[in-house]
Amino acid sequence: MNNPTFDFNVFVDASKKAFAPAARLSEIAVQGFERAARQQYAFAGELLEIAIRQMQLPAQVKDVNELTARQVELTTQLVEKTTQRSQDLIKLATEQQAELTKWYDKAAADYAAVAKKAA
Repeated sequence: MNNPTFDFNVFVDASKKAFAPAARLSEIAVQGFERAARQQYAFAGELLEIAIRQMQLPAQVKDVNELTARQVELTTQLVEKTTQRSQDLIKLATEQQAELTKWYDKAAADYAAVAKKAA
């Protein structure tokens, strides 16, 4: 009886080609999550810093007017940082969306080429 040898390399190569788009999508998702998480972590540090400075204010000021003025100053700084961070998140989301669109277009073109070749 003659049994042809099954070439596992062909199977492995076909599997790699089939799952390459999914692997790339996973990479893009992880990169986006990491960037957003790092940005939010940095923002949490800024919030903690401002909170600590606000807690220290009563011991550092001499009267209520100075306390109010310093609190307004800290709040203004917080608003500026929050605005900047929200703009950074919007930029990050836009970049992530562009990367996903590029991935989708490439995957669709690759699949269309394979389908056209098979037809």
